[in-house]
Amino acid sequence: MSSKKPRLEHTVIYQRDGYYCSFPQLDNLPDGRLAVVVPVSSVRDHTVVWSSEACDEWVVLVSADQGTTWQETDDPAVPYNWPTGLPRARKSGCSAAVMPDGSYVITGAESWQLWSSGRREEAEGQGRAVRAHPVDAGAILVGGQEMFSQRSTDGGRTWERREWVFPGFGCLNVFPQGTYLKDGTFLFPMYGTYPGGDSQSYVWRSADYGRTWRLMPMGGSAPPDGAPNETAFVEVSPGRILALSRTESNDYLYQSWSDDSGRTWSHPFRTGIWGVPANLLKLRDGRVLCTYGYRRDPMGVRAVASNDGGETWDLDNVYILRDDGGTRDLGYPASTQLPDGRILTVYYMSGPDGVTYAAATRWEA
Repeated sequence: MSSKKPRLEHTVIYQRDGYYCSFPQLDNLPDGRLAVVVPVSSVRDHTVVWSSEACDEWVVLVSADQGTTWQETDDPAVPYNWPTGLPRARKSGCSAAVMPDGSYVITGAESWQLWSSGRREEAEGQGRAVRAHPVDAGAILVGGQEMFSQRSTDGGRTWERREWVFPGFGCLNVFPQGTYLKDGTFLFPMYGTYPGGDSQSYVWRSADYGRTWRLMPMGGSAPPDGAPNETAFVEVSPGRILALSRTESNDYLYQSWSDDSGRTWSHPFRTGIWGVPANLLKLRDGRVLCTYGYRRDPMGVRAVASNDGGETWDLDNVYILRDDGGTRDLGYPASTQLPDGRILTVYYMSGPDGVTYAAATRWEA
């Protein structure tokens, strides 16, 4: 395996002294702007970040110059700012988009909910995972068993909301990198953990523009070295979906396929890509780009491409986007291709000084 550094332009999207700014989510707006939402927490704890009630704030920013500069915004045209009436439906572990029929749809899950510590017995009785709050002795963080969807047909003025409860999970976890297929199907990656510690990857799937949903398992068995969890999807040809997943026990990516628009999946196999988790993007020249966090020296963010729809990966030409990470707490990239053909990748970094911030890199693949 070899590596190379493309021409890189780095930008800090958002940083705040004394706060943990991580897990940026990226969206392409219909008017050509880019939008990012950044969870901002006074507590450096991933469980807190993924709870809409426990996290301090979600900062929404837009760029009108292809990621060169970013400005905070409350523009209601940005999906992260849609006036849904419920903060949980807007920020935590969700996907929001305008459907081909013009409807607004938001869907996802609250991976971790903020409960009072007096409800611990209730939570444990329901089989939910329970974690102590890192700074508040009167609170606990409880694994969610609920999915939700909100749909608006009048531009976000009014909403129809549905909720589903899936008992038996210690926690239903989201990985907010859903994808829309050419036939209008929406796939949202999930994984569930169980009280005994095992996990299973799932797809939250809608084939009718968000009117109805199904939670579907990605295969009935796991590879011997760990069940898949955080998963990225890309449609490589109509109805054929490539998935790359993180597992519990090592930092290689595992690959699986669906040939029926995400209904059923092949058994996952280990790729030669070391680094997690993945983001997948089909480029305009037909290549598939995988961007991922790299959590061993030199730590940072890397990418690799496939010239044959994900059948093989060009590991002789690994792109190094960042190699200056100060700790393993970094990555979770998301990429898009700009009008001029360059790639914009957003991610978070933790420097040697412990400061964690959201950043972006423009580069050529």
